[in-house]
Amino acid sequence: MYRLRLTLALSLMLALVCLQAAFVYWGTVRVDGYAHHSRLTSDLLSELLDLSANKQRLRNWAAQQVMGAGATEASRERLLDAMDAGARRLDDLSRRHLASWEAIAQRDDVAVPPEVTQLVDISALLSDNLVELRRQLRALEPHGEREGFESVWRQLNQVFDKTHGRDLRDLLNGAIEGQRKAVPIARAATERGIARLRLQSVVMVALTFACAVALSLHLRRRLRRPLDALLEGAQAVQAGRLGHRIPVGHGDEFDQVALRFNTMAWELQQHREAAEAVRRGLEDEVRARTGELERAHLALQQLDHRRRQLFADLGHELRTPATVIRGEADVALRAGELPTQEYRSTLARIVAAVKQMTGVVDDLLLIARAEANELDIARQPLPLGTLLDGAVDQAQALAAAHGQRLIVEPVPDERTVSADPIRLRQALVIVLDNAIRYSRPGGAVRVAWAVDEPLRDEAQGECPARVAIHVSDDGIGIPAEELPLVFERFMRGRLAREHRADGTGIGLSIARSILAAHGGHLEIDSEVGRGTTVRLIIPDTTTP
Repeated sequence: MYRLRLTLALSLMLALVCLQAAFVYWGTVRVDGYAHHSRLTSDLLSELLDLSANKQRLRNWAAQQVMGAGATEASRERLLDAMDAGARRLDDLSRRHLASWEAIAQRDDVAVPPEVTQLVDISALLSDNLVELRRQLRALEPHGEREGFESVWRQLNQVFDKTHGRDLRDLLNGAIEGQRKAVPIARAATERGIARLRLQSVVMVALTFACAVALSLHLRRRLRRPLDALLEGAQAVQAGRLGHRIPVGHGDEFDQVALRFNTMAWELQQHREAAEAVRRGLEDEVRARTGELERAHLALQQLDHRRRQLFADLGHELRTPATVIRGEADVALRAGELPTQEYRSTLARIVAAVKQMTGVVDDLLLIARAEANELDIARQPLPLGTLLDGAVDQAQALAAAHGQRLIVEPVPDERTVSADPIRLRQALVIVLDNAIRYSRPGGAVRVAWAVDEPLRDEAQGECPARVAIHVSDDGIGIPAEELPLVFERFMRGRLAREHRADGTGIGLSIARSILAAHGGHLEIDSEVGRGTTVRLIIPDTTTP
């Protein structure tokens, strides 16, 4: 569209220039016609005056010849030839003058003046008169007598002034007078033509200039808006505002450029958004990896801390029985001969210390087997009441030593579970031991049980019922932030260490491993200062 407008504007300017050139050419032709007419008029006047002067000279020569005053033939011939040449020039000029007037009459729709046609007739009469005049003058002889002179002179005047019955002298004088009047008229017409041409040229130049200014202003205004929009769009893209769009609507070439610019900006925006998404993804991934590394680092630090604590605790756990064994042996060796009963007592204390050391080593071996999935479980039907009574009896001495009461919910004799009696009792004793050791004196540890109804699973069918053994205490409790960590090996919380310095932190880990080997699990709910409830959940695969 804009290309078409520009083409039309240039075509209009070219048309105006061509029109101006045509007007100038037309005016120049008209002025040239006026100038040519003026020159013809001036030339005609000059020729008429020359013919009149030469004719007067021939008349003087004739008078001298008649009077015998020494007129020569050469002078006569020269004057006749000059008049003959002037008559031919007059005839040519008069015909050209007539043709010029006929063109003017046809162009301006005016009549040809009769004086113009009369000049052609005068030139023809002059030609005929010259022929007769040449014949008469060549035959002219001198006359001495007065009467003969007057007769000859009258005859010569008739030849000079009359031809074909018309007064050539009046015709020639009239033509001279008419041309004298026509010369200033022709010059005035030429000047008017030049003035008109000048005015037309000024008007055409002014019109062309006005059109050029109007077209320039229009094109400038039409160019400025899209160029300003493109410049604003380029500045917006440079500033990073890729959402900027150039408005379109005219359907011209600038709209096509704007559409391509908008497409480019959209693609850049998509690329930047994609790059931004990739960058955010990388940042999130780096952040996640950093978090994982931080957590791994923290876990490693905690693991290293627990490892050092474990070594300290294991050293303490193993040093105590080892010290006892060494002390008893040293005392027995230094005491000399002792009664047999004293030796038996010493050996019994040594055996007890060795059992304590063996228990610690067995716990470590159990954890190792559980991690290697090599923990052997010898399942058999086990009455639930027998399990609870055995574990409670084993923990009763410890409870009494710590001033605790053990409260057990009775179990029907027909309720049994499929489990390894030794391993499951070991897990329950660990839980009871923790409940007793981390409770305050005068408290109570309650042992209860419950059976969950079978669940229906669409993928696996009906799941067996589950037996849950609840061990609750009124102890120090476990902080919420430490609950996810209580099953990790060698984990001992801050409150546990403040309450009791000894311990390895592997009891709950062993209990969870035993229950996992039975297909069950451990659950713990705790509140600091109010106590802890541990649930040992195992599948009930027996029929009551």
